[in-house]
Amino acid sequence: MNNQTKGAVYMILSAFAFAFMQAMIAKTADVIPLFEQLFLRNFIAAIIAYISIYREKLPVFGTKGNRKLLWARSLTGYFGMITLFYASSRASQGDVAIILKMSPFVVTIAAVMFLGEKATRYEIIALLVAFVGAFFVANPEFNSNVFPLIVAFVSCVFAGLAYTFVSALKGREHPKVIIFFFSMVSTVITFPIMLQDFVMPDLKYGVMLLSIGVSAAIGQLALTYSYAMSKASEVSIYNYSGIIFSMLLGYMMLGQSMIFTSLIGGALVIGAGCLAFFGNRHLEHKQNTHAL
Repeated sequence: MNNQTKGAVYMILSAFAFAFMQAMIAKTADVIPLFEQLFLRNFIAAIIAYISIYREKLPVFGTKGNRKLLWARSLTGYFGMITLFYASSRASQGDVAIILKMSPFVVTIAAVMFLGEKATRYEIIALLVAFVGAFFVANPEFNSNVFPLIVAFVSCVFAGLAYTFVSALKGREHPKVIIFFFSMVSTVITFPIMLQDFVMPDLKYGVMLLSIGVSAAIGQLALTYSYAMSKASEVSIYNYSGIIFSMLLGYMMLGQSMIFTSLIGGALVIGAGCLAFFGNRHLEHKQNTHAL
């Protein structure tokens, strides 16, 4: 198995882990308060990340010159998580997954605005197609309430901003340090809020809460290894498998169903991702051919 294939497998594993995390959030939402879910998700991820960076003797809190970017990534990611947990507990898993998969297009906009990057014509067209897809998902006649889907879109925006800061840190800070810093900041912020409304879970809900943290850690690590083993342009397309996983898990674990407008929206968002992916590969191949 070559590195590109391994990268694709890790990306699919990451997509499944995050879809499972969303399903567990929804499964425990009626009993466990949101900030208690958040705490367990980040506390477990922080422990796993710390063990990893300790073994590799990496700087625990990153290098001094990168702290502002690390804080920016952590705070935008934290607000993205709060809104994600809220939306996941109140809307169809497939719908939330579709909206969240628009984050690469938010990254495109943010990269143009803040990092001075240029968007290709394929990315611009894909962005428009993705927003049309999101409109179909958020149709007021759809089986999810509109407000949680709006919150999911806000989560998508925060996630896009967080990924933009991660992109700015590329080559400057180790990915595992970025993961730990984010998880640590989120744990510290959430802890005092969690205590105000803490619910002692029984064994059943304790296991499900634990699974939220473990699946989040697996998803984040698998995502990191995927990008480390292969180019982002080669493996990012496999992240859209998360939409399918979320729909299946929502049906199997939560009894949720999907209707026609949702399927149209999902197809448009996936299609937009494919257009940006293959379009950019075509441009890259064309540029390399001209360079020879």
